[in-house]
Amino acid sequence: MLKITVLLLLCLSCSFTQGKQVIVPLAANAVIDTLLDVGGHRLHFNVRVGKYPAIIFENGGGDNLTVWNEILDSIYKATGATLITYDRAGCGGSELDSNQISLTQQVKSLENGLRKLNIEHNYFLVAHSMGAYFSTIFAERNFRNVKGAVFIDANHVAFWTDKQTREYWVQYEPLKQKFKVENIGVYWLMKNARQNAVEMRKISFPSTVPVIDILAENPPWESAEELRLWRLAHEQFVAKASNRKLINSKGTGHYIMRDKPEFVIDIVANMYNGQ
Repeated sequence: MLKITVLLLLCLSCSFTQGKQVIVPLAANAVIDTLLDVGGHRLHFNVRVGKYPAIIFENGGGDNLTVWNEILDSIYKATGATLITYDRAGCGGSELDSNQISLTQQVKSLENGLRKLNIEHNYFLVAHSMGAYFSTIFAERNFRNVKGAVFIDANHVAFWTDKQTREYWVQYEPLKQKFKVENIGVYWLMKNARQNAVEMRKISFPSTVPVIDILAENPPWESAEELRLWRLAHEQFVAKASNRKLINSKGTGHYIMRDKPEFVIDIVANMYNGQ
């Protein structure tokens, strides 16, 4: 089963500016750190202004935007791109949207925030772990404007059978109240594991968008069968389109961008600059 230590991630407190709800036109090289009303709740965004396509970073399940701190400066220098990190509902500096907790609704909230930031041009996606669910939905909804994606030890729905999702939540049952108090965003992500898998089985990453799928040597699983199925899900995803490439990252755990930051920086920059 999934190692408990991987997902016992408490949302870290983030500093942010409670500014106007509508952002002024973005100035070159500006850094914007703000809470935005995206429809019934507010999301925390951090934007480094540069060129387009803008790179949208999707955090893993329990993480907030600080998970990308180690690689952002180098990616900005290498690409000159507008970089967008944000906290999903209920994590970090963002409020929980208690009435709308589906994956697709959370992507709609992201889209609302991007409109308020005046970022409605082309996009490039970088997603870690469960963040790939949100990037997949975003890419399907915005496929004409998504120019490429890099997945980092991503969740692919083929791994999440009904059996796997049932066992997943049972494992975390003793921690349910702790999550509900300390990390409400993760609580709902865990509680809705089966619902999320059902939702994702109806959604496909567009075949027109190229993807580099980086697979960790040591994903967050303990049994040989789970490790086999995790790898198989990645191989099946890549096999579905000729513009997808699987890269094995030796000597890394689930957080590849921490274990080998330069490796991830190079892949993102090279793919981005090759557009």
